[in-house]
Amino acid sequence: MEHWAAKKKNEEAENQFHRLPDDVVLNVFDKLSDIRCLCRCFLVSKRFSSLVARVQTVSINGVVRDSNETERKNPQGQGNCLLRILSRFLIKALKPRRSLHKPALSHPLRFTAPANGFLRVLKQIRSLNVDLASHFNPNKDSVFKWGAKFSAKHDSLTFLYAASLSKVTEPENEIIKVELMRQVFSFAALWLEILSGFVRGRPMVESITVSDSVNKGVEVCLGGKKLVECREAFNSDRLVSVDGLRENIRFGFVPVLQLPGSGYVMKGVAIINVKLYGGDDDSEADSAMLDAFAEEQGVFSEAIVQILENHKDRIKAFFRTEIHA
Repeated sequence: MEHWAAKKKNEEAENQFHRLPDDVVLNVFDKLSDIRCLCRCFLVSKRFSSLVARVQTVSINGVVRDSNETERKNPQGQGNCLLRILSRFLIKALKPRRSLHKPALSHPLRFTAPANGFLRVLKQIRSLNVDLASHFNPNKDSVFKWGAKFSAKHDSLTFLYAASLSKVTEPENEIIKVELMRQVFSFAALWLEILSGFVRGRPMVESITVSDSVNKGVEVCLGGKKLVECREAFNSDRLVSVDGLRENIRFGFVPVLQLPGSGYVMKGVAIINVKLYGGDDDSEADSAMLDAFAEEQGVFSEAIVQILENHKDRIKAFFRTEIHA
């Protein structure tokens, strides 16, 4: 009898959590937020699974995946399909035409959300935070930044990469332009794909933050009107056709970029602008690049201004740009 009473007492002590009201448990899950932990909690019981499905804040870390597996499982909407084609198209087009005298800058990039299937269960997400662990980290001195401009007039994304950022002008080392272009284009295209994957089909989401744990400067925060415009851009039937991709990519390369305002020098600077729609002229594209970094302070916004003012002749449609190793 005493053994039974002790056993019952222990069971009651272990089950105290189940006495908490649903709203309290749901608040705990919201604070937890990590998608791996939420997935484990989802499997505990029917009650937990019903509550986890209602969480509004989700964090995803270390997003890596096999793109072929995703294609087999996910419907190929035009937007995602175009971005996958863009990624492969650029990687193939920029494959070095001869052997290089220097190792590749980084490993081939592959990423997506392995938890994407579980995300479909979470229908009420309002805040989504994604931290990618990319392989794009050619050297410790490099910097990478990207920005977006979504509006009724034009929608595009701009990517800025510099092999180094320093206060002093150093002797210029040989930069392997072909490999650099391939890496930056690959990374840009894959960031577009993953952003589209999180934005499309989730009308309840009110804010999205996508960051890179390796490249700390790579972050985009979308919320409010900007997120609405971004979602409309990726869902729009005005997305360029596959054949139109060539004319909607502009690329510029500046070996050495002086930033007199901040006193810095950028070396091996690559700038990429990808238009989601056709029809914009050069002036609108320039405006979109400036607006994409309008909220930035310091070297990144200054770099865009300096490129457009002093090196605009270097920015050309990608497939009119001559590529030499």
